[in-house]
Amino acid sequence: MAADLWLLWDKTLPIHLQWLEKPSEQDNLDLDKLYADAPSDWFPQDPLIKGSAWALQQVNQGANIALGRFNDRIVSAARLVAQSDSAAPAYTYQIEQVCVRNVTRKRGVAKQLLVRLCQWANETQVALYIKDEKGQLSGLYELGFVQYLQGWRFLPR
Repeated sequence: MAADLWLLWDKTLPIHLQWLEKPSEQDNLDLDKLYADAPSDWFPQDPLIKGSAWALQQVNQGANIALGRFNDRIVSAARLVAQSDSAAPAYTYQIEQVCVRNVTRKRGVAKQLLVRLCQWANETQVALYIKDEKGQLSGLYELGFVQYLQGWRFLPR
């Protein structure tokens, strides 16, 4: 189902999934622009650490930053936090802090990033989870997520 949805969005603004590892100078500029519009409560510990510095700090602390690229430029990102291996967790990664560049908003970029993450989850056989305490993410159902606790869970096929 997610692959079919990707075909619908492919004609608008196709993005490619990549993981943040060693960003180039252009990547750092793109990340700074991307996170410039992010909510300020994402950076509570040190408000001076934003943008690319924040993203690299997250990677260094064990999180994964999924990047959505269009024409080799970063237009979206999501933070994935691995869950504990103990006690057989119900999901492998929790998706947090999905951010889209202001100039590419309202073009389905966030959904495309989630579609790519679902494809990756199927390929690597990992389960994903997104919190939805306000009940605003029912559209995740069309990507193959099912309601789970206070959010949505995607199980690989």
